[in-house]
Amino acid sequence: VADEGADETVAALRNGDVIVEMRRLGDGDTMLTAERVALLGCEVIVDSIGVGAGVLARLRQLLGAGRVSGFVASERTDRKDRTGEFGFINRRAAAWWNMRELLEPPSEICLPDDPMLLGDLTAPRWREVSGGKIGIEAKDELRKRLGRSTDHADAVIQAFWDEGPRGVEGWMAL
Repeated sequence: VADEGADETVAALRNGDVIVEMRRLGDGDTMLTAERVALLGCEVIVDSIGVGAGVLARLRQLLGAGRVSGFVASERTDRKDRTGEFGFINRRAAAWWNMRELLEPPSEICLPDDPMLLGDLTAPRWREVSGGKIGIEAKDELRKRLGRSTDHADAVIQAFWDEGPRGVEGWMAL
């Protein structure tokens, strides 16, 4: 979720293993963003740090707490990689690595043919830090290197984060 400025509010609408649509949701008006999302009638996971906290709170009012989850990238996680060998410095690193593992062949994941999304997904660098943990390049470093935020990838990665809500027909991530 973005406020006014260069970043974008991007929604990734997911049904099963398919991102069926990527939507850019406007101009930074958080209440309008929440209302637009609520009209879609699906379950939602929201990047709830900063300006996203207001969108999360409003969506919980509109849709009910059980249909909306917050994603806090800096939160600690006990998640391990597929091999069980590596942990992660935070939930953001775990979610990015999860997407990497989901896309390894043979993958059932279907993503839109979107050059911005492809650029976002392939841009971050990773490193092993002490304690056998994986870290993903900081968002501010990425922004400096790319000249923009990875808004499209963030939405897709959160849509596939398996600790989020699961709807029968589909759900989305902001």
